[in-house]
Amino acid sequence: MNALLTSWNQHVQLVVYLKNDISFAEKSDLQDLFKSNSKIQSMEEINKEKAWEEFKLTQKNSGGLELDLGFNPLPDSYRIRFKPSENRSLHISEFAEQVQGNRGVESVEYGKKWIDRFEKFMIFCQVFLLGVGVLLSLGLILIISNTIRLSIYSRQEEIELMLLIGATPSFVKIPFMLEGIFQGLIGSLVSLGFMGAVYSYLKNQFQPSIDSIARGMEFQFISQPFLLILVGLSMLIGFVASYISTYQYMQVLNKK
Repeated sequence: MNALLTSWNQHVQLVVYLKNDISFAEKSDLQDLFKSNSKIQSMEEINKEKAWEEFKLTQKNSGGLELDLGFNPLPDSYRIRFKPSENRSLHISEFAEQVQGNRGVESVEYGKKWIDRFEKFMIFCQVFLLGVGVLLSLGLILIISNTIRLSIYSRQEEIELMLLIGATPSFVKIPFMLEGIFQGLIGSLVSLGFMGAVYSYLKNQFQPSIDSIARGMEFQFISQPFLLILVGLSMLIGFVASYISTYQYMQVLNKK
């Protein structure tokens, strides 16, 4: 989701639609205003003919009807992209209000309500997924801990014999700790394999539709560094779970 939000944020653009009767001086003033803003990354002037051709191409690619109205209803416009920043949405909003007040400007569009709702939705999803991740981690600890505990009790006599002949508690714990780490590793690999399959399915099904709406945006799988972090965390969870089980068992033995 972070990748999706980042990709979407990079493709947000401000579109300034011009009036049909805009004068050369008014257009020149607008261009000077765009060039004077240091937060603007690029500015592209789109005449009505080019805009109409792009619209018809988009309709064709998305399976819509081919329109032949006999005239071009679209105005000339400017497409403006802003440099990446933490407050990009605020910069776009402030600049849109500034541009809207200029003579010769018909309207300014950048989907403010949609942007605000999308950002709030993404924040909610991130918090929700974080909570789910914490709950799943706790559940994984309990599952591995109980599995290790069953393994310990199935070898209880062997463990007690090892301790009687001089084996240290640390030596006894090592096989169970390794078992917990291995279970965490296998669990993470199986989960990532399932996620990879879901990712491939969603990309094949929905990427063409996304391309028709926003060029350049695409589904992205988990980055390689983060994959390694997830695998490492799973192994750490397995270690913690096995440590809890072996520690509790040793405490019980010490009380005997």
